[in-house]
Amino acid sequence: MIQDVFGQPVELTQPYDFSFVLQYGRPFSVQPQRYTGMISFGVESMQYGRLLVRFAGAPLADAVLPPLENAVRLCEAMPVYEKLYPHPALIRLQGHGAIGDGYAALFRWEPGESLQTRSAQRRLAHQPLISRLRMLDTLFDFHAFALSEGFLAANVKEDGLLADFDTGIVRICDIDRYRFLPAINDRGRLFASPDYLAPEEYVQGAVLDGLTVEYAMGALAFFFLAEHHSREAQDWTAGQALYKVAVRACSAEREKRYSSYPVFLSAWREAVGQTTL
Repeated sequence: MIQDVFGQPVELTQPYDFSFVLQYGRPFSVQPQRYTGMISFGVESMQYGRLLVRFAGAPLADAVLPPLENAVRLCEAMPVYEKLYPHPALIRLQGHGAIGDGYAALFRWEPGESLQTRSAQRRLAHQPLISRLRMLDTLFDFHAFALSEGFLAANVKEDGLLADFDTGIVRICDIDRYRFLPAINDRGRLFASPDYLAPEEYVQGAVLDGLTVEYAMGALAFFFLAEHHSREAQDWTAGQALYKVAVRACSAEREKRYSSYPVFLSAWREAVGQTTL
């Protein structure tokens, strides 16, 4: 069934009362997130200003998991946001709790566009090389911080990244599936875009560690710096030194990648210094 949710048609399996959102302010944006069981609201009020309210627990038609399980997953992700809050690249958590037969997390509203959209990807492709490299360095630095705090990046994807092209700032807005280290692949093929999945993320029982994150960051480099996100040398736009680092980071064989995430990051930054901007 289709229900009107603050002016936005949303496909549900049964009617649901979203009126609890009004206590945070006037909704100006409604965005169901495909397959995740989440729905996000942009709200504005005199008391709170602009907020992003992410909610799990509604019976969204395309959700992979039941509403209660989605709510539990969002609740369990909150300690990760709290632990990684000090890094400025992460969207700012303002509060969270059970509400409306589900669970809500409140974040500060940030300007920008999801890098999942074609319009944002076109704008990214036309940014100066130095701007794209700065965005990448922010993302690489965040994941170095996450590893140092004992968290493994998981489910890296474009729609978890928000870019403000006016300021050149990129923010990470979805770390719900990040894992505590040490980590083992407990299910086989993990939930994520195949572009960012290392081979070990398809194998049940495989070790997941900094080399797994290195692979995802190498894939991000191709997203930011290659035409059509291709991994072919002729489509790369940022010089041979950086291309070699990205290719090595994305090696299918773990032993061919850099020996650790810090070693990868050091090699990347050294190659940036050799690149004509």
